[in-house]
Amino acid sequence: MKLLGEALRNLFRKPFTRKYPKVKPDIPRDFRGKVIHYPERCIYCGLCEKYCPSGAIQVDIKRKIWTYDWGRCTFCAQCQEACHELAKKDAIRLTKEYELAGKNRKGFSVRDSKPAGK
Repeated sequence: MKLLGEALRNLFRKPFTRKYPKVKPDIPRDFRGKVIHYPERCIYCGLCEKYCPSGAIQVDIKRKIWTYDWGRCTFCAQCQEACHELAKKDAIRLTKEYELAGKNRKGFSVRDSKPAGK
């Protein structure tokens, strides 16, 4: 009988959930989402690779190639901190974009390259 009373009370209450994806959630100010790399700012020092705890970033310093795997990223922002604080370049930013799901692994790896000597 107690369960029936609870069910009737909840029948007339407003739902606790949102109607996602129609109603988007409010994103906090310091949210860490998709990683964006700016190759024109990058000096390919490898600090982002060194400080990435999940190994999502690989940097080929000699060939000036930066590779990032979304599937391995934990969105901890240590790459952004290393680039901003240590290298003073701001070549990596975490955006507020959070809808990064897909049906297969293809397309989840980003490779930026810059010809050597430029």
